[in-house]
Parts: sequence; C-alpha cells; structure tokens
Amino acid sequence: MRRTSTLDEIDRSILEELNTDARHSHREIAHRLKISPTTVSARVARMEAQGVIRGYIPVLDDEMLGWDLWAAIGIRISKGRLREAEERLSHDARAYAIYDVTGDNDALLIGRFRDRRDLDRFVKHVLQDPNIERTNTQVVLNRVKEERRVPVSRRSTESADAR
Repeated sequence: MRRTSTLDEIDRSILEELNTDARHSHREIAHRLKISPTTVSARVARMEAQGVIRGYIPVLDDEMLGWDLWAAIGIRISKGRLREAEERLSHDARAYAIYDVTGDNDALLIGRFRDRRDLDRFVKHVLQDPNIERTNTQVVLNRVKEERRVPVSRRSTESADAR
C-alpha cells in the first residue's frame, strides 16, 4: 500500500529549503518564502508528526571516512525466509540499503566497505547464513550520480520527464 501525504505548494517550498540546507532556521526559511516564521514552524512540526520529515542528518563524505568501496550484492534467499534473512543483514553497518527485488535475486543489498578484504569478509559471512542460497556481487567502479535528497517539487520531476 502506498503512503502519501497531502502537501501544498507552501509545504513543498519549505521542504525544498530544508533539502538545500536543513540548518536554515525557520525564521530564515520564512524570510525567503515571504511567510511567517510561525507558519514555517507549524508546518514543519506537522510534517514531522506525519512522518514526511523523518529526521535531520549531515551528508558525510564516505570516502573521507574510509568507506572506499561500494558494491551491489544480489541475494537469493530460501523460500519463506526473506524477512528474517533481511533483518539479520540489516544489522550490519556495511549494509547501506536492502531492497526486495524481482528477477533472479530476492534481495539487493547496496553496501559500502573499507576495502576489498572487507567486502570479501562480508560476503563470506553472508553466505554462512543457512537461509542465503547464493550471492552475486558487483563492485561499483564509479558513482556517476548519487542523490540522497528526495525531489519535492513537481517541477523537478517534470524537467526529467521532458528529456
């Protein structure tokens, strides 16, 4: 089931401002949007309560912190054991994202690793799980695009559609 929230243009404008820099004060956002700071605070509080805004984190440079290798790992999991295997995988800090997927694999894990040896240890550890039948690992050579922010304006998706 798809979750949606009813956002108007003011909400979307506030989210765009927060997407640009979440450190901006509500007063600064209000000034930029020509609305009151109380309106910004109330709308941000509502969007937090609704779960539209789930938190605020800094965007860190993973390579500067020693995470030099990324990999996409397709995982085949024993029938009926998908959730429990994914739950175990999700506890490893190297697992950046885990998705249920269609096709030859049951799950796709995007992972970041310190180096080749770290990736090797991770894959061997994963294969020790009795519910994991096999893996297919692809090492990322270059990250061409990586956008962690979610598009909020209709204009940003429309410009992509026009291409």
